[in-house]
Amino acid sequence: NDTALDAEDPREPGARELGARAAAARKAGYFRLGTAGLVAGALLATAVLGTAMFFTARYFRGPNPSTVSLQAVAAEGQDAESLLDIQDKDDHAPDPAAWAPASQGGKVTYNLTKNYYNSGFIQFPNFSKKSYAWPPLFCWLIMQTVGNNPMGWEEENLVKHQLTKGIGIFACNDWAVMSDVSLALNRWGQYGFPRISGNKPNPNRDMATWALGSVEAQKGPQSNPLNSLVFRTAWDALRSSGQLESHDWVVKVDPDAVWFPTRLREHLKAYMPGHGNGLDNVFLENCPRFHSMQGPIEVISKKGAETLGKEIQWCGGVWGTGEDQFLTKCLQKLGVGGTMEPTLLNDVYCDGYANCADSWKVAFHPHKSIRDFDQCYNASWGEELKKQRQQQR
Repeated sequence: NDTALDAEDPREPGARELGARAAAARKAGYFRLGTAGLVAGALLATAVLGTAMFFTARYFRGPNPSTVSLQAVAAEGQDAESLLDIQDKDDHAPDPAAWAPASQGGKVTYNLTKNYYNSGFIQFPNFSKKSYAWPPLFCWLIMQTVGNNPMGWEEENLVKHQLTKGIGIFACNDWAVMSDVSLALNRWGQYGFPRISGNKPNPNRDMATWALGSVEAQKGPQSNPLNSLVFRTAWDALRSSGQLESHDWVVKVDPDAVWFPTRLREHLKAYMPGHGNGLDNVFLENCPRFHSMQGPIEVISKKGAETLGKEIQWCGGVWGTGEDQFLTKCLQKLGVGGTMEPTLLNDVYCDGYANCADSWKVAFHPHKSIRDFDQCYNASWGEELKKQRQQQR
């Protein structure tokens, strides 16, 4: 019967044997494929782990070590590779400094002395020549520092820019830059202005900031900085320095404020009862909208500043207010009167707009990048030059 199935020949492989061999072959293939997948997965995991290890630096939070991504550090302007190199070379440095984003709560170590001497000198005007411009102004600012605050790079760059050009507070009769630690303003390196070891500057070598300790402000509702305690400390330092007695006006500014000390002198001569002699017991309000003295520029007469320096400890609101609110309330409580000077400041947060094309306004705020700062400065200075040319015709 041609349709009948042939009987299995014992010399040829049957269906069961062929099926078993095929199944075995499939199992071997699956095994080889699985092994290759495991190897590939292991290589990929190793690569990912290696990359993570490369882009992670060792931070120290007190005695307990933890690791923090370098992304936050790089966002502040620090270079990841050089930071890792420093980590490798100076893990056991005898003179370490603590630097890290305050938001991370950690600290990167590097050698203070080596960083100081690796930071080159910068060029700036000759400040040893005394200025006799009248009325004499003592001007100061508080600068956040690289590594200790997310705004460190921004503020140090702005201060360096003004220092090398001799503008802002550096065009006053005398000035001070205050920071949490002592920095050498006449040097610049990988970490901005280098920190001075032990906060002990050499007066023959260092043009140093005034070290206040922590300048980290607490945060209040809507993330407003409650930094009145910082400024109490600053005013204690001013009182102890003896600078208040030798200047007719004390001017505090923010690092990101574009301003012109020569214009301020003209304003004081024109608008103050004493025509700028500092004997008026006043501070200048600069925001008609809020009828307040906003923090970008705070101008206080010598008499008012001396009263504030001596009596500031009697003012309340250590943690509960921002600097400008605290200072205004404190001065009023101490009997120092406020005088509104509406042409003193163009502040976006007060006026709602920015306009640097003004030849008479003293200060403009905020201008946080070097490019924005220069554009505003040049626009205002250009308007002043245009006005001078018109007057000469």
